[in-house]
Parts: sequence; structure tokens; C-alpha cells
Amino acid sequence: MNPASPPARAMRYAQLAAAFLTSFAALTAQQGDNPKEKQQPLPQHIVVPPAPTLSAEDALTTFKIAPGFRLEIAAADPLVHDPVAMTFGPDGRMWVVEMSGYMRDAEGLDENTKVGSIAVLEDTDGDGRADKRTTFLSGLVMPRAVALVGDGVLVAEPPHLWFARDTNGDGVADEKTEVMSDYGNTHNPEHTANGLMWALDNWIYNANHTQRFRYLGDGKFSTEVTHSRGQWGITQDDTGRIYYNSNSDPLRADVVPAAYFRRNPFFTAPAGINVQVAPARLPIWPSRVTTGVNRGYKSLNDEGKISAVTAACGPVIYRGSLFPEAFYGNAFIAEPAGNLVKRLVLTETAGHLLARNAYTNTEFLTSTDERFRPVNLTNGPDGALYVVDMYRGIIQHRMYMTSFLRQQIDERGLAKGIGMGRIYRVVPENAERPKRKFNLSTESSAQLVTHLSSPDGWTRDTAQRLLVERRDAAATAVLKKLVYDYSQPALARLHALWTLDGCEQLDRDTVGIASSDKDFRVASAAIRLSGKWLAQDNEEAVGEALMHVIRASESSAECILQAALSLSESRSGHALNALVNLAVRHGTQPYVADAIVSGLLGRELEFINLVVTHMENENAARAVTLASSAILKSGDAERISLLLAHLEAKSKSPAWARSAVLDGIERFLPKTPEGKPVAGVLPIEPRPLLLLSVQTGTPEAKQAARLSALLKWPGKPGLEQESAAIAARLTPAEKILFEKGRETFATLCAACHQPNGEGLAGLAPQLLYSRYVLGSEQALTRIVLNGKEKDGLAMPPLQTLDDDTLASVLTYVRQSWGHNAPAISPETVAEIRKTVGSRESPWTDEELQTFAN
Repeated sequence: MNPASPPARAMRYAQLAAAFLTSFAALTAQQGDNPKEKQQPLPQHIVVPPAPTLSAEDALTTFKIAPGFRLEIAAADPLVHDPVAMTFGPDGRMWVVEMSGYMRDAEGLDENTKVGSIAVLEDTDGDGRADKRTTFLSGLVMPRAVALVGDGVLVAEPPHLWFARDTNGDGVADEKTEVMSDYGNTHNPEHTANGLMWALDNWIYNANHTQRFRYLGDGKFSTEVTHSRGQWGITQDDTGRIYYNSNSDPLRADVVPAAYFRRNPFFTAPAGINVQVAPARLPIWPSRVTTGVNRGYKSLNDEGKISAVTAACGPVIYRGSLFPEAFYGNAFIAEPAGNLVKRLVLTETAGHLLARNAYTNTEFLTSTDERFRPVNLTNGPDGALYVVDMYRGIIQHRMYMTSFLRQQIDERGLAKGIGMGRIYRVVPENAERPKRKFNLSTESSAQLVTHLSSPDGWTRDTAQRLLVERRDAAATAVLKKLVYDYSQPALARLHALWTLDGCEQLDRDTVGIASSDKDFRVASAAIRLSGKWLAQDNEEAVGEALMHVIRASESSAECILQAALSLSESRSGHALNALVNLAVRHGTQPYVADAIVSGLLGRELEFINLVVTHMENENAARAVTLASSAILKSGDAERISLLLAHLEAKSKSPAWARSAVLDGIERFLPKTPEGKPVAGVLPIEPRPLLLLSVQTGTPEAKQAARLSALLKWPGKPGLEQESAAIAARLTPAEKILFEKGRETFATLCAACHQPNGEGLAGLAPQLLYSRYVLGSEQALTRIVLNGKEKDGLAMPPLQTLDDDTLASVLTYVRQSWGHNAPAISPETVAEIRKTVGSRESPWTDEELQTFAN
């Protein structure tokens, strides 16, 4: 693998980072207060209590925790400072990321200071509190994540991802190798890569980043593109489903493994990934007044408290055996703006995953100490829940800080007291402290296999990782025996399967046996792992795998969904027939249609032709709609013509199939952010659609007429003229801007807004056909200069970028994806920058209406 991106892109990152820091310092020196923000006082009846710095012992008295639990200090300053993430080593020691460069004062201008570190904390006297610190790696700039892998440690220091080793056994890294040079960016600490979670499928996943990694041994990694997940923090459940969140969107999940949806580039916006599990702006109940937030005068309730999630981060699915059984599989969410930790109960009904508040009018953990800033949560080896408390007055980054919040900081001294921090342990009230010292890394492979039967997720995950890293052939037989052993917990059999796969020791016989497992989690994983044989050219291997998958697919809804994903790995006619059968019988089950079409690249028409022979079964309608849309997006004139033939009366396609094809055309059309369809372009005249549109008295005809009016094709009046106008619109100078904007958008904007401008639900709005993108240059330029807020989503201000760079990005988005809005010049950006002056607050829709025309 060549982990680094092309030199030009890496250089561009460096240039943007330098420009960002340099221009911000200059800009801040020129900015004054925003009078409009200062004129909004708090209601007089709200009394704000003081926020002094407290010792860890005194801070314990400020907490309120759910009945039946207690809070313990696992580590505290001065042993640890500014912690933002942590993981446990196989010996139970805590590896902590210390982001000491973050907002060291209210200006926050020295973030490039090399004061970050990775610290290892341990409890040497067995009293439950860390008393020894070893600084494994120091001199880091804003580190964000850490993961133990092989004989080293992955360290996230955007834009670098390092693999650090201690080669002489003194506990301090003496070797640091760059794995990636474009791991996130340095522009915005609230929106860049983090996470580094080794998941059940042996891939290492990240939040806020579009790549995943796989450890190859000897400090080497492979990488693969994936979709961006959330903002800060990432976690998994027992079956390896990945969860994440962002600010006001407390919990999302990949219900379907996201890698499957990269197989068909013409199948966009699939259901099953980035699924909203908990509603945005979920209610919260802090135990103190929370005036130290942006525009608190707008967001606080009558008690002076924020009433909805606004800084959700650091999620974890609790997978320990220490808590009561009702807590297993619950999601815990850190909310530092509200000084609390939220508990959500997850339920799954008919394939839909939903979360609800565990409590009403209270939370799992709250504090009256304003400096309690839980930013990450993790499962511990003892089954406890660990809370990473950054402990400081300022948690908001300077890029988003309003004058209102700055006034709160200055008046109440919230900038003081940096360099502190705590890690808390949550345990049941009657829990005894574990006495046993352990070190899984020193155990034999056979011993590690026994730990796959542990009731604690941390132990199972760690044992699996160590076994995969070792790739010890001697463990193969023991692992296979565990797969077959129904006396062992189902999760043990599940981990054994994935461990064999990670060690490259999984065989067809083992997968075949596992596919008959009585537990759907094991059977579904076996179906998933069958994909490697389904994708082969070996007829015997494919046939055997098909037999196992088809047989297992009827055992549960989960197995049906996984079969829909796995069967399309095979290009055989038998597999295609099996997919048709799944669509006809189970096509209305959540995500099944999407799963089928995700693997049909180039075979969508054949699939539709087979499905429509089932005259009376409408279960497959969604699959036909999705497949039709993919054919249209492919631009293949011949296949589009054959698809549209299903609209002809002589085709004898059933009414439900014709309707599904029409819905596929509807889906093919680009949409505005409000969901209104706009013009789409076909390579041929859609004659069957036109003939259908002139029929009278049927809903199909009305829909066909509306779609015909929206579509364009060669020979239709207006298409050639519009294409010529777009080609001629850009001057030579504007073309240079466009190309520069393409590069900047890819490095700075695409992770959130997506490369095609379709946005990412819960994180960034759609740019495609956005009224702001295509509308007034006055409104659009103000948005990128000062940012924008709506429904809990915040567009960060980009005023630290120079006029030329901003103009290039705006020109690119106004000319891409079918857009034809005029370019925006650097001179226009400079003029508007001068007009907005010292404004610090983001814009609202109401304010931007002034500049809409």
C-alpha cells in the first residue's frame, strides 16, 4: 500500500493549513465585537452559579447518577490533563489522548503548539485509581485518537496518522512511521478525522473520515474508501454494526455494512447506512444552568438550561457484564455542553432500529460543575463504563464562538483552569473492585480463544484482535472447534468466525456449518463471509456457497437481508434467480431491495426482466424502482431503451412493474434540498414514456406527462442551447478558478457535503440545486464567510481562507452537478468580506432573505 496521497494533494493540504492559521491570526486582530450579539442579555431571573475549578474529589460531590450506580475516580490531574479519548491495553492500562493545544485561552490561536501527548496510566497499588504515568509520545499537535495495533500504536494527529513503536521496552515511543499524510485536516478541530476503532470485521474505522484500514502485520496497513461517519467518536454493537453521531444528532448507525454500497456507482442514496436511530434535538435535562453556550439567550429554557442535545459526541454501546442486564446493548452519549451523559435504550422492530430516552426529566449522569466536559465514553475490561472528562470552562472552538459566549467566558473566568482532566469509572453501587491482574498479550493463543466466550465485549474484542495480529496457525483448530460448539455462547462462535477470517484460516466447510447455526447472528455472519467464495470463478465453490446461503436465508429477517447482500457477489445465473426470489418474497422487508440492487451493476435490466414475470407480486416493486434508477444513471442508451420498453402496452409488463419503472425515473431526477425534482438528461428520446404520457384518464399517464416535461434528451428543444451556454459561460480566468475550486472542495468540503453535493444527513446540508448555491452571490458568499445555522446543523465560517480560494470553491459548486449559476470572482468575495466586517455570528435563513435576490 502507498498510504500517502499524491504529493500535490498533500502539498495543497499544507498550503491550506498554513493559510488558515496565518489569515486567522490577522483576521482576529482586526475583528471587533458584534454589537447585535451583545445586545441580547440573559433574562434577569436566570441566576448563573459560579464555575470554579474543583479537585477531582470535590467534583465527585457535584454529580447526580442514576439509582443503583456510583461514580469513581479512575484517574485525575495532575496525572492526566486535557484527555479527549482513551483505550485500554491488553494489560488493563489506560492509553489516553491529551489534546492540550485545544483552546488554551479564549482566542485559541496557538493550536499548532506541540503540547499534545499520548499517556499510559496504571494503578500500581490496586486501589482503583491510576498512580503512575508514562508519556508514550509527546510533542504532538492536537492529537485526536489512539489504537493499539500489533507491536505498536496508531496515533491520529491530523493530517498525519502515525504508527509508533517502543523498541527498547522503556514505555516511550522511539520509532514513529507515517501511515497517512492526509488523515483529516487541520482546518477545523471540530470536524476532522478521529476514532480508530478495530471492529468485528477486523477493519479499523474512523469518524469524520472517508477511509478504513486493515492491519497487514509488521506495521503495514491497507486502506479502502468508505463513507464519512459522524463527527466525534465511534462505537459498535455485538454484531459489528457501527454507531456514531454529531452535535445535535445523537445517534446514527450503519444497519447494513457500508462496503456493499460501493459496488454500484449508479445506485446512490441507499437505505441502510447513516440511519438516524435517535431523533435530532433529543431532549436533555441538565442539572445546572447552562448559559455558557452559543446564543444562550435563544436556546435556553425558562430555567436557563439548554433543553435539547447540542454537542452529542463520544457514543458507546455498553457491552459489559457488570451492569444489570437491562443496560446491555444500551447507547450512552456524552453531552459536554449540558455537562451530562445520556442513556438511550435501543430496540429493533421489523428491521427498524430505534432509540429512546431511558429516563424522563433526568439523565443517567449529570453534574452541577460547569467544567465537567464528558467528551468520550468507553467500555472497560472490568465491565465498567469509563467517562473521559476534558474538564475545562471552554469547550466551544473559536471558529464557532459567538460574542455572547465570549462575554460569558470573560465575565465568569471560564478560560482559566486549563491542563486539568479526569477519567471516571461508572459501576453498580454494590460492585466490588476487581482484584485480578491480567495481561492478555502474554497469554497463549489457546487461552485467548477461551476469552472469546467472555460475557464482556471488551475482552472478546481484545482477544480477537490479538489472535488476528498473531495469525498463529496453531489456533486454527481450536477456533474451528469453537464455531461448532453449541454449548458455548453464540457470541463466542461469532467471534471465532471473524477471527478465522482475520487470520485467513476460514474454509468453506466451517462457513457452511456456521450458516446453519441456530443463532441468527452467527448464521448471518457466515452468509456474509460466504461472499469470498461467491465471487470466485470456481463453479464448485460458488455452487456450494449458494446452497448454504439460500438455505440459511430463510431462517430469519437478518439472514434474508444478508443473503440479499451476499448473493449479488456471484455473477452466476443461479444467484440472480435467487435474488429475484428474495425480491418477490421479501422485497418489502427493510433494506432488502437496496441490498439486492447494490450488487447488480450491469445486470439491473436482466433482474427486472426476470422479476416482471411474477405478474401478481408487488413485493419487488421497490427493487425494480431502484434498479431502474441505476440503469438511467448509467447513461447506457441501449439498456435505457430496453428498460423504457416495459412502459409499452405490448410489453405485457404488469401494472405494478410499469409504476415501479416510472418511480425509477422519478428517483433518477435530481432533487432540490426541499425534494422538488429538477431537469434530468437522458441520452435518448424516451419514446415509450412520451406515448404513455398522451394517454388519458390514468394515474400512470399523468405521472408520465410530468416526468416527460422534466426530462431532456438530444433533439429536445433547449438542450443543445443550454449545453452551449454552460460551456461558454466561463472565461479563461473563471476556468482557472473552477479547477482550483474542484481541488479545494475535494480536500475541504467533500467529506461533509459529499463529492456529488448531495450532503450527509445529520452533518451537512445538500448543495445540489440548493437555493443558496444557485441564488444570490451576496447570500452564498456571506454563508461561507460567517457560517450558517439551522436545525442544529452548523456550517463553519471559512473567512480564514483568502478571497481567491473562496471564490474558486463557490465557482466550482455553482458550475458542477448540472448547475449553471454564474461564477463568483475574488473581487466580489473581497467586497462582501469588507461589508460584513467584524461579524462573528453565523447567519440564519431569516437574515439571508435580505440578500436572496
